[in-house]
Amino acid sequence: MEVENDIFSNKSYLKKINKNFTDLIELIQSNFKPLLLLLSSKECLEIKEISFEYLQEFNGSNQNRQIDLLSMINDFHKLCLFLSLNPLSYVSHYFIEELYQLALNKLQVKQHLAFYCEDILLTLAVCYDDDLRFSCFKLISLLMNESQPTTKDRLAYLNRICYESLYDFHIYYDKIKSFTIESKIIDLTKQDINDLINKQFIRKDVEEKIIEAIYQLGGYVFIKMHRSPKDAYQNLCKEINDEWSRYWNLKSEEDARLYFMRVENIYQLKLLFKTSDRLHEDLKQIDSDGKLILRKWINSIPNEYRCFVCNRQLNAVSTYQFNQQSINNEKQIKDLINSKSFEDIILKIPYSHAVVDCSIDLTNSKVTIIEVNPFSKRSSAAKFSWTIDKYILYYYYQNNQSVFIKL
Repeated sequence: MEVENDIFSNKSYLKKINKNFTDLIELIQSNFKPLLLLLSSKECLEIKEISFEYLQEFNGSNQNRQIDLLSMINDFHKLCLFLSLNPLSYVSHYFIEELYQLALNKLQVKQHLAFYCEDILLTLAVCYDDDLRFSCFKLISLLMNESQPTTKDRLAYLNRICYESLYDFHIYYDKIKSFTIESKIIDLTKQDINDLINKQFIRKDVEEKIIEAIYQLGGYVFIKMHRSPKDAYQNLCKEINDEWSRYWNLKSEEDARLYFMRVENIYQLKLLFKTSDRLHEDLKQIDSDGKLILRKWINSIPNEYRCFVCNRQLNAVSTYQFNQQSINNEKQIKDLINSKSFEDIILKIPYSHAVVDCSIDLTNSKVTIIEVNPFSKRSSAAKFSWTIDKYILYYYYQNNQSVFIKL
Protein backbone atom coordinates (compact mmCIF):
# COMPACT_ATOMS: atom_id res chain seq x y z
CA MET A 1 0.00 0.00 0.00
CA GLU A 2 1.26 3.46 -0.86
CA VAL A 3 2.50 5.77 1.91
CA GLU A 4 -0.14 8.36 1.06
CA ASN A 5 -2.84 5.75 1.78
CA ASP A 6 -1.32 4.30 4.94
CA ILE A 7 1.55 5.83 6.89
CA PHE A 8 1.94 2.59 8.88
CA SER A 9 3.08 0.64 5.83
CA ASN A 10 6.49 2.28 5.48
CA LYS A 11 9.00 2.18 8.34
CA SER A 12 11.29 4.86 6.94
CA TYR A 13 8.32 7.19 6.45
CA LEU A 14 7.17 6.58 10.02
CA LYS A 15 10.59 7.55 11.34
CA LYS A 16 10.63 10.59 9.08
CA ILE A 17 7.37 12.03 10.40
CA ASN A 18 8.04 11.03 14.03
CA LYS A 19 11.64 11.42 15.19
CA ASN A 20 10.70 9.91 18.55
CA PHE A 21 11.05 6.47 16.97
CA THR A 22 14.65 7.13 15.98
CA ASP A 23 15.45 8.60 19.39
CA LEU A 24 14.00 5.61 21.23
CA ILE A 25 15.77 3.09 18.98
CA GLU A 26 19.11 4.82 19.50
CA LEU A 27 18.53 5.05 23.25
CA ILE A 28 17.68 1.35 23.59
CA GLN A 29 20.47 0.07 21.39
CA SER A 30 23.06 2.30 23.04
CA ASN A 31 22.55 0.26 26.23
CA PHE A 32 23.80 -2.96 24.62
CA LYS A 33 26.86 -4.17 22.73
CA PRO A 34 25.78 -5.21 19.20
CA LEU A 35 28.07 -8.25 19.05
CA LEU A 36 26.41 -9.81 22.08
CA LEU A 37 22.82 -9.46 21.02
CA LEU A 38 21.74 -12.51 19.06
CA LEU A 39 20.51 -15.65 20.79
CA SER A 40 21.83 -19.02 19.75
CA SER A 41 19.71 -22.14 19.62
CA LYS A 42 20.67 -25.71 20.52
CA GLU A 43 18.61 -26.79 17.53
CA CYS A 44 19.35 -26.15 13.88
CA LEU A 45 15.74 -25.45 12.99
CA GLU A 46 14.39 -22.12 11.81
CA ILE A 47 10.82 -20.99 12.20
CA LYS A 48 9.96 -19.34 8.90
CA GLU A 49 6.24 -18.89 9.46
CA ILE A 50 4.73 -17.68 12.71
CA SER A 51 1.58 -19.49 13.83
CA PHE A 52 -0.70 -19.79 16.85
CA GLU A 53 0.87 -23.20 17.43
CA TYR A 54 4.26 -21.57 17.81
CA LEU A 55 2.89 -18.99 20.27
CA GLN A 56 1.12 -21.70 22.26
CA GLU A 57 4.29 -23.78 22.52
CA PHE A 58 6.24 -20.72 23.65
CA ASN A 59 3.61 -19.81 26.25
CA GLY A 60 3.59 -23.26 27.75
CA SER A 61 7.35 -23.84 27.95
CA ASN A 62 10.00 -23.22 30.59
CA GLN A 63 12.33 -20.26 30.08
CA ASN A 64 15.20 -22.26 28.56
CA ARG A 65 12.84 -23.69 25.95
CA GLN A 66 11.41 -20.22 25.33
CA ILE A 67 14.92 -18.92 24.60
CA ASP A 68 15.43 -21.75 22.09
CA LEU A 69 12.10 -21.01 20.42
CA LEU A 70 12.83 -17.29 20.24
CA SER A 71 16.22 -17.90 18.64
CA MET A 72 14.63 -20.01 15.87
CA ILE A 73 12.76 -17.02 14.40
CA ASN A 74 14.56 -15.91 11.26
CA ASP A 75 12.43 -12.80 10.69
CA PHE A 76 11.44 -10.93 13.85
CA HIS A 77 9.32 -8.49 11.85
CA LYS A 78 7.02 -11.38 10.86
CA LEU A 79 6.50 -12.19 14.53
CA CYS A 80 5.54 -8.58 15.31
CA LEU A 81 3.29 -8.43 12.26
CA PHE A 82 1.51 -11.66 13.20
CA LEU A 83 0.82 -10.33 16.69
CA SER A 84 -0.42 -6.99 15.39
CA LEU A 85 -2.84 -8.70 12.98
CA ASN A 86 -4.24 -10.98 15.69
CA PRO A 87 -4.80 -8.58 18.58
CA LEU A 88 -7.96 -10.20 19.93
CA SER A 89 -6.31 -13.55 20.50
CA TYR A 90 -5.61 -14.37 24.12
CA VAL A 91 -2.55 -16.29 22.88
CA SER A 92 -1.05 -13.10 21.42
CA HIS A 93 -1.46 -11.13 24.64
CA TYR A 94 -0.14 -13.99 26.74
CA PHE A 95 2.89 -14.27 24.44
CA ILE A 96 3.81 -10.59 24.96
CA GLU A 97 3.49 -10.97 28.73
CA GLU A 98 5.64 -14.13 28.67
CA LEU A 99 8.20 -12.32 26.50
CA TYR A 100 8.28 -9.45 28.99
CA GLN A 101 8.89 -11.83 31.91
CA LEU A 102 11.60 -13.63 29.95
CA ALA A 103 13.38 -10.37 29.16
CA LEU A 104 13.00 -9.27 32.77
CA ASN A 105 14.84 -12.40 33.97
CA LYS A 106 17.29 -13.10 31.13
CA LEU A 107 19.79 -10.44 30.05
CA GLN A 108 20.53 -12.18 26.72
CA VAL A 109 16.81 -11.99 25.82
CA LYS A 110 16.73 -8.32 26.72
CA GLN A 111 19.77 -7.80 24.47
CA HIS A 112 18.11 -9.77 21.69
CA LEU A 113 14.93 -7.70 21.86
CA ALA A 114 16.95 -4.47 21.98
CA PHE A 115 18.53 -5.49 18.68
CA TYR A 116 15.06 -5.87 17.16
CA CYS A 117 13.48 -2.89 18.91
CA GLU A 118 12.87 -1.13 15.58
CA ASP A 119 10.55 -3.95 14.48
CA ILE A 120 8.77 -3.83 17.83
CA LEU A 121 8.31 -0.06 17.77
CA LEU A 122 7.32 0.34 14.13
CA THR A 123 4.86 -2.56 14.13
CA LEU A 124 3.42 -3.20 17.60
CA ALA A 125 3.65 0.39 18.86
CA VAL A 126 1.35 1.51 16.03
CA CYS A 127 -1.08 -1.41 15.95
CA TYR A 128 -4.81 -0.78 16.20
CA ASP A 129 -5.44 -2.58 19.50
CA ASP A 130 -4.88 -0.56 22.69
CA ASP A 131 -4.12 -3.54 24.91
CA LEU A 132 -1.51 -5.01 22.59
CA ARG A 133 0.03 -1.60 22.00
CA PHE A 134 0.36 -0.89 25.72
CA SER A 135 1.93 -4.33 26.24
CA CYS A 136 4.46 -3.29 23.62
CA PHE A 137 5.20 -0.04 25.48
CA LYS A 138 5.69 -2.00 28.68
CA LEU A 139 8.32 -4.09 26.87
CA ILE A 140 9.93 -1.00 25.30
CA SER A 141 10.12 0.70 28.68
CA LEU A 142 11.92 -2.36 30.06
CA LEU A 143 14.43 -2.20 27.19
CA MET A 144 15.03 1.45 28.03
CA ASN A 145 16.12 0.29 31.51
CA GLU A 146 13.31 2.23 33.14
CA SER A 147 13.23 1.75 36.90
CA GLN A 148 9.41 1.54 36.85
CA PRO A 149 8.51 0.42 33.32
CA THR A 150 4.85 -0.35 34.00
CA THR A 151 3.56 2.87 35.55
CA LYS A 152 0.37 4.18 33.96
CA ASP A 153 1.81 7.65 33.30
CA ARG A 154 4.94 6.25 31.65
CA LEU A 155 3.01 3.98 29.31
CA ALA A 156 0.59 6.79 28.45
CA TYR A 157 3.55 9.04 27.64
CA LEU A 158 5.04 6.46 25.26
CA ASN A 159 1.62 6.03 23.66
CA ARG A 160 1.38 9.78 23.12
CA ILE A 161 4.83 10.30 21.58
CA CYS A 162 4.83 7.14 19.46
CA TYR A 163 1.22 6.58 18.44
CA GLU A 164 -1.08 9.52 19.10
CA SER A 165 1.41 12.03 17.67
CA LEU A 166 1.06 10.28 14.29
CA TYR A 167 -2.46 11.72 14.12
CA ASP A 168 -1.38 15.33 14.56
CA PHE A 169 -3.21 17.62 12.15
CA HIS A 170 -0.21 18.70 10.06
CA ILE A 171 0.51 15.07 9.10
CA TYR A 172 -2.84 14.40 7.46
CA TYR A 173 -4.16 17.86 6.44
CA ASP A 174 -2.73 17.95 2.91
CA LYS A 175 -4.19 14.50 2.16
CA ILE A 176 -7.77 15.61 2.97
CA LYS A 177 -7.50 19.31 2.11
CA SER A 178 -10.21 19.15 -0.57
CA PHE A 179 -12.67 17.52 1.82
CA THR A 180 -12.16 19.43 5.05
CA ILE A 181 -12.41 22.87 6.62
CA GLU A 182 -9.85 25.40 5.35
CA SER A 183 -6.97 25.69 7.80
CA LYS A 184 -3.56 27.28 8.38
CA ILE A 185 -0.59 25.68 10.13
CA ILE A 186 1.91 27.92 11.93
CA ASP A 187 5.28 26.58 13.08
CA LEU A 188 6.27 27.25 16.69
CA THR A 189 9.78 26.87 18.08
CA LYS A 190 10.41 25.30 21.48
CA GLN A 191 11.00 28.81 22.81
CA ASP A 192 7.64 29.95 21.40
CA ILE A 193 6.00 27.05 23.23
CA ASN A 194 7.76 27.90 26.50
CA ASP A 195 6.67 31.52 26.12
CA LEU A 196 3.05 30.50 25.56
CA ILE A 197 3.06 28.21 28.61
CA ASN A 198 4.79 30.53 31.03
CA LYS A 199 4.14 34.07 29.81
CA GLN A 200 1.27 33.97 27.29
CA PHE A 201 3.76 35.77 25.06
CA ILE A 202 4.02 35.44 21.27
CA ARG A 203 6.93 36.64 19.14
CA LYS A 204 6.15 39.59 16.87
CA ASP A 205 6.74 37.72 13.59
CA VAL A 206 4.65 34.74 14.77
CA GLU A 207 1.93 37.13 15.93
CA GLU A 208 1.87 38.70 12.47
CA LYS A 209 1.49 35.25 10.87
CA ILE A 210 -1.44 34.49 13.17
CA ILE A 211 -3.15 37.80 12.39
CA GLU A 212 -2.70 37.21 8.65
CA ALA A 213 -4.04 33.65 8.95
CA ILE A 214 -7.14 34.84 10.83
CA TYR A 215 -7.77 37.39 8.08
CA GLN A 216 -7.31 34.80 5.31
CA LEU A 217 -9.71 32.42 7.06
CA GLY A 218 -12.51 34.97 7.17
CA GLY A 219 -11.88 36.79 10.44
CA TYR A 220 -12.81 34.03 12.90
CA VAL A 221 -10.89 30.84 13.67
CA PHE A 222 -10.92 27.74 15.84
CA ILE A 223 -7.50 26.94 17.33
CA LYS A 224 -5.82 23.75 18.48
CA MET A 225 -2.46 22.13 19.12
CA HIS A 226 -2.74 18.34 19.39
CA ARG A 227 -6.13 18.98 21.01
CA SER A 228 -8.52 21.91 21.20
CA PRO A 229 -9.16 24.17 24.25
CA LYS A 230 -12.70 22.84 24.71
CA ASP A 231 -12.08 22.51 28.47
CA ALA A 232 -11.42 26.25 28.93
CA TYR A 233 -14.97 27.55 29.37
CA GLN A 234 -15.21 27.63 33.19
CA ASN A 235 -11.70 29.03 33.68
CA LEU A 236 -12.29 31.57 30.93
CA CYS A 237 -15.55 32.73 32.56
CA LYS A 238 -13.62 33.54 35.73
CA GLU A 239 -10.71 35.12 33.85
CA ILE A 240 -12.92 37.62 32.01
CA ASN A 241 -15.53 37.91 34.79
CA ASP A 242 -18.24 36.73 32.37
CA GLU A 243 -17.87 39.92 30.33
CA TRP A 244 -18.35 38.15 26.99
CA SER A 245 -19.53 41.22 25.11
CA ARG A 246 -16.39 43.14 26.10
CA TYR A 247 -13.75 40.46 25.63
CA TRP A 248 -15.31 38.18 22.98
CA ASN A 249 -17.54 40.64 21.09
CA LEU A 250 -20.50 38.31 21.56
CA LYS A 251 -23.96 39.51 20.65
CA SER A 252 -26.78 39.14 23.17
CA GLU A 253 -28.25 36.15 21.29
CA GLU A 254 -24.90 34.30 21.07
CA ASP A 255 -24.40 31.64 23.76
CA ALA A 256 -20.87 31.88 25.22
CA ARG A 257 -20.76 28.09 25.67
CA LEU A 258 -21.04 27.72 21.89
CA TYR A 259 -18.76 30.60 20.90
CA PHE A 260 -15.99 30.73 23.51
CA MET A 261 -13.58 28.96 21.13
CA ARG A 262 -14.24 31.43 18.31
CA VAL A 263 -11.07 33.52 18.04
CA GLU A 264 -10.74 36.79 16.15
CA ASN A 265 -7.60 38.34 17.70
CA ILE A 266 -4.33 37.57 19.47
CA TYR A 267 -5.66 38.56 22.89
CA GLN A 268 -8.42 35.95 22.75
CA LEU A 269 -5.94 33.33 21.57
CA LYS A 270 -3.66 34.05 24.54
CA LEU A 271 -6.61 33.80 26.93
CA LEU A 272 -7.50 30.35 25.62
CA PHE A 273 -3.91 29.20 26.04
CA LYS A 274 -3.93 30.59 29.56
CA THR A 275 -7.18 28.91 30.65
CA SER A 276 -7.06 25.53 28.88
CA ASP A 277 -5.46 22.67 30.81
CA ARG A 278 -5.61 20.54 27.65
CA LEU A 279 -3.47 23.01 25.71
CA HIS A 280 -1.02 23.26 28.60
CA GLU A 281 -0.71 19.49 28.79
CA ASP A 282 -0.13 19.24 25.04
CA LEU A 283 2.47 22.01 25.08
CA LYS A 284 4.38 20.45 27.95
CA GLN A 285 4.63 17.14 26.07
CA ILE A 286 6.30 18.75 23.05
CA ASP A 287 10.06 18.26 23.29
CA SER A 288 10.92 20.14 20.10
CA ASP A 289 9.17 22.45 17.66
CA GLY A 290 5.37 22.38 17.45
CA LYS A 291 2.43 23.40 15.28
CA LEU A 292 -0.38 25.86 15.97
CA ILE A 293 -3.48 25.01 13.96
CA LEU A 294 -5.97 27.68 12.93
CA ARG A 295 -9.19 26.50 11.24
CA LYS A 296 -11.90 28.58 9.61
CA TRP A 297 -14.71 29.07 12.12
CA ILE A 298 -17.98 27.36 11.18
CA ASN A 299 -20.97 28.53 13.22
CA SER A 300 -22.96 25.35 12.80
CA ILE A 301 -21.70 21.98 11.59
CA PRO A 302 -24.60 19.91 10.17
CA ASN A 303 -25.13 16.29 11.21
CA GLU A 304 -21.81 15.20 12.69
CA TYR A 305 -20.85 11.53 12.62
CA ARG A 306 -17.98 9.47 14.03
CA CYS A 307 -16.53 6.91 11.61
CA PHE A 308 -14.38 3.93 12.61
CA VAL A 309 -11.79 2.81 10.08
CA CYS A 310 -9.72 -0.33 10.67
CA ASN A 311 -7.66 -2.43 8.25
CA ARG A 312 -8.47 0.15 5.54
CA GLN A 313 -12.17 -0.60 5.90
CA LEU A 314 -14.94 1.68 7.11
CA ASN A 315 -16.53 -0.63 9.68
CA ALA A 316 -18.89 1.50 11.74
CA VAL A 317 -20.50 4.95 11.92
CA SER A 318 -22.34 6.60 14.81
CA THR A 319 -23.97 9.85 15.79
CA TYR A 320 -22.81 11.25 19.11
CA GLN A 321 -26.27 11.60 20.58
CA PHE A 322 -29.92 11.55 19.55
CA ASN A 323 -30.31 13.36 16.24
CA GLN A 324 -33.88 13.81 15.02
CA GLN A 325 -32.84 14.79 11.50
CA SER A 326 -30.82 11.59 11.15
CA ILE A 327 -33.79 9.53 12.35
CA ASN A 328 -36.17 11.31 9.96
CA ASN A 329 -33.80 10.68 7.06
CA GLU A 330 -32.56 7.26 8.18
CA LYS A 331 -32.71 5.54 4.78
CA GLN A 332 -31.00 8.46 2.99
CA ILE A 333 -28.24 8.56 5.61
CA LYS A 334 -27.64 4.81 5.60
CA ASP A 335 -27.61 4.63 1.80
CA LEU A 336 -25.09 7.47 1.64
CA ILE A 337 -22.81 5.99 4.32
CA ASN A 338 -22.81 2.63 2.51
CA SER A 339 -22.06 4.24 -0.84
CA LYS A 340 -18.68 4.06 -2.54
CA SER A 341 -18.52 7.86 -2.81
CA PHE A 342 -18.75 8.22 0.99
CA GLU A 343 -16.16 5.49 1.58
CA ASP A 344 -13.80 7.07 -0.96
CA ILE A 345 -13.88 10.40 0.90
CA ILE A 346 -13.38 8.87 4.36
CA LEU A 347 -10.52 6.69 3.10
CA LYS A 348 -8.64 9.73 1.83
CA ILE A 349 -7.03 9.71 5.26
CA PRO A 350 -3.44 8.34 5.23
CA TYR A 351 -4.15 5.74 7.93
CA SER A 352 -5.19 2.08 7.89
CA HIS A 353 -6.87 2.65 11.28
CA ALA A 354 -8.36 5.88 12.62
CA VAL A 355 -11.48 7.50 14.04
CA VAL A 356 -12.80 10.09 11.59
CA ASP A 357 -15.29 12.84 12.40
CA CYS A 358 -17.31 14.09 9.45
CA SER A 359 -20.43 16.08 8.72
CA ILE A 360 -23.09 15.34 6.13
CA ASP A 361 -25.19 18.07 4.54
CA LEU A 362 -28.38 16.27 3.53
CA THR A 363 -29.45 19.04 1.14
CA ASN A 364 -26.64 18.19 -1.28
CA SER A 365 -25.09 15.01 0.22
CA LYS A 366 -21.85 16.90 0.80
CA VAL A 367 -19.43 15.13 3.14
CA THR A 368 -16.85 17.17 5.05
CA ILE A 369 -14.09 15.56 7.10
CA ILE A 370 -13.74 17.53 10.33
CA GLU A 371 -10.78 15.79 11.95
CA VAL A 372 -8.91 12.50 12.27
CA ASN A 373 -8.31 10.90 15.68
CA PRO A 374 -6.29 7.93 16.94
CA PHE A 375 -8.00 4.55 16.74
CA SER A 376 -7.95 4.14 20.49
CA LYS A 377 -10.01 4.16 23.67
CA ARG A 378 -8.69 7.69 24.17
CA SER A 379 -11.07 8.66 21.34
CA SER A 380 -14.75 8.50 22.23
CA ALA A 381 -16.57 5.49 20.79
CA ALA A 382 -19.77 7.60 20.49
CA LYS A 383 -22.69 5.13 20.69
CA PHE A 384 -20.38 2.13 20.46
CA SER A 385 -18.15 0.63 23.15
CA TRP A 386 -14.44 -0.03 22.65
CA THR A 387 -14.83 -3.10 24.88
CA ILE A 388 -18.20 -4.60 23.95
CA ASP A 389 -18.11 -3.73 20.23
CA LYS A 390 -14.51 -4.62 19.39
CA TYR A 391 -15.44 -7.06 16.62
CA ILE A 392 -17.72 -4.46 15.05
CA LEU A 393 -15.13 -1.68 15.17
CA TYR A 394 -12.29 -3.94 13.99
CA TYR A 395 -13.84 -6.36 11.48
CA TYR A 396 -17.50 -5.61 10.69
CA TYR A 397 -17.09 -4.70 7.02
CA GLN A 398 -14.76 -7.64 6.41
CA ASN A 399 -17.42 -10.04 7.72
CA ASN A 400 -20.57 -8.35 6.38
CA GLN A 401 -19.59 -6.21 3.38
CA SER A 402 -21.50 -3.28 4.83
CA VAL A 403 -21.10 -0.57 7.49
CA PHE A 404 -22.66 -0.93 10.94
CA ILE A 405 -24.58 2.30 11.62
CA LYS A 406 -26.01 3.67 14.88
CA LEU A 407 -28.18 6.79 14.49
